[in-house]
Amino acid sequence: MVMGEKPKKLLILYASETGNAIDAAERLGREAERRGCPVLLLSVDDFDPSSLPDQEIVIFVVSTTGQGDNPDSIKVFWKFLLQRNLTQNWLSRVNYAVFGLGDSGYQKYNFVAKKLDKRLSDLGATAVVERGLGDDQHPSGYEGALDPWMSTLWKALYQKDLKLFPKGPELMTSNMSLMDQPKVQITYHDVAEGTSNFSSIPDVKLLEMQIESTRFILPGKLSGKYSPECFLKMVKNDPLSKAGSGKDVRHFEFESVSSSIEYEVGDVVHILPGQDAAAVDAFIKHCNLNPESYIRVQANDNKENEQSYDLRNTLKVPVRLKTFVELAMDVASASPRRYFFEVMSYFATAEHEKERLQYFASPEGRDDLYEYNQKERRTVLEVL
Repeated sequence: MVMGEKPKKLLILYASETGNAIDAAERLGREAERRGCPVLLLSVDDFDPSSLPDQEIVIFVVSTTGQGDNPDSIKVFWKFLLQRNLTQNWLSRVNYAVFGLGDSGYQKYNFVAKKLDKRLSDLGATAVVERGLGDDQHPSGYEGALDPWMSTLWKALYQKDLKLFPKGPELMTSNMSLMDQPKVQITYHDVAEGTSNFSSIPDVKLLEMQIESTRFILPGKLSGKYSPECFLKMVKNDPLSKAGSGKDVRHFEFESVSSSIEYEVGDVVHILPGQDAAAVDAFIKHCNLNPESYIRVQANDNKENEQSYDLRNTLKVPVRLKTFVELAMDVASASPRRYFFEVMSYFATAEHEKERLQYFASPEGRDDLYEYNQKERRTVLEVL
């Protein structure tokens, strides 16, 4: 490497529907950085497909939805790849790897990853490793396939280009150095400062602003605008499924409370669910924060942070902390991801807890983590 020359960034593109592919892509990014390789991490719809031939190495992390459907974020990219004027050597200088996330319970298991792998190969690109296929049906979820696939990937990339990992594919720095580089910066405002900004705003308008800001930071892109066009009040909530059936199917009816609503058959309603107030209060108390304070979440413009993220999704106005937790953070239903345990290990003060958290975050502890976490359906709040 020439003195003063910046190390090449490893390009990781993801297409996610529910957030799992983002989680897997971010893990790949962290593991690459721990090996000394800077990363450019992007949603595939933020990447110009016409520049694909200029890339030396690209890692794709893509999910399959429904009956073999593409996530919305990859549809434009995929349409571009299907153009008839693209030749068989269009990607002859590109090396790539594909990791898919799917569910073998469906007939078209990991269909998006399989067809992307084939199309890239048909256009002349070279696979660095065989595609990896994560399966929701595996006891450890997609990570059951991701762990061994990543190990193979790093070795294969190192053989392709020794400069990617200056000290080899196995030598890793502590992830604590990455902990100091969060993706977002949170600014706290005291209660008086927050309420004074909104004292003259009508309640319905204030609620709309809070929801718009909260929706704005959620992962993934929503169709249309972020602010609700109108508010609906639920007037009927009838269960349709029989007791003990294992599913909870319901019939809802709504009426408009803020403005008239126009819709056509087949239109989509976005529902932003709240959470149990007691669980939200308990979570905030665990974090030793004032639920009435206001926060603003902004992209962290730390120039030293080599990893690049799509950070358009930041809060435009301060939001009450309790409202933000209720609408944007799932603390009382979903099980935390593996990375949650890794982050916690850096802040645990009791040595036996620190060791246990580190073990849960390691490939060796993956199955025990499943038994403790996913199988028991533990929530973030319960783990804390």
